[in-house]
Amino acid sequence: MNRPIALLSDFGLKDHYVGSIKSVILKINPKAIIFDITHEVRPQNIREAAFLLYSVSPVLPKGTIVVAVVDPGVGSMRQALCIKTNKGFFIGPNNGIFSMVLNNEDHFEARVLANDRYFHQPVSMTFHGRDVFSPAAAWLSKGDIFKSLGPQTRKVHHLRLPQATYTQDRITGEIIYIDRFGNAMSNISKPTLVKFAKLHGTHITVKEKHKVSLKPFFSAGAPGSLIAVWNSNDLLEFAVKDDSAEKRHGIKIGDSVVLS
Repeated sequence: MNRPIALLSDFGLKDHYVGSIKSVILKINPKAIIFDITHEVRPQNIREAAFLLYSVSPVLPKGTIVVAVVDPGVGSMRQALCIKTNKGFFIGPNNGIFSMVLNNEDHFEARVLANDRYFHQPVSMTFHGRDVFSPAAAWLSKGDIFKSLGPQTRKVHHLRLPQATYTQDRITGEIIYIDRFGNAMSNISKPTLVKFAKLHGTHITVKEKHKVSLKPFFSAGAPGSLIAVWNSNDLLEFAVKDDSAEKRHGIKIGDSVVLS
């Protein structure tokens, strides 16, 4: 058994944090398979981390152990969790970081990381990514120690995430994430819009002023024009050909998206 370990954090790559986490994992399991999801989550932005986990989770290899460290409450009374799903494991703080992933799970089991046998000693009050989360992942990658990690809990924190709303004549959503290209992703999904479009002519408006056309791919838009596409997670996304929707049109997180 050698389950892969995937890492997500807001640590960046300038400092020693990511290297320290990987070092602890490899000390426990020298044969560990480690890969990075991203370490460029905006600092302390739990909601962004939750969205990125949701985005990558469908393609993770079965059995993957995800270590997610965006942890502004490190050292406080917030719990450290290991969550087992049908697809794999998620290890990190109990602060809502796994909200979007768990919304897609019919069943999961959560345990509090309490057995210090599986910690890296001494445990720092400011670096649980190194001393609590990553060693638990390393031990779990080697064997079935899930039930030994700590007591079961039903108290898994969920974020209050923005949801699209529906009426007879419109869908209202908002921009929830902007990637490094300046493409703006909304919380309106393809199945919802396809169903809606069968009943109504679909008009897409962003920020209450931009009238947007739906295109099949990025380069189908006219230069400088804001367009909508379906992204790889089947969410409605806004982009500009060879440019940034964020910079060119001032699109930002929280901006309204209306379909009518």
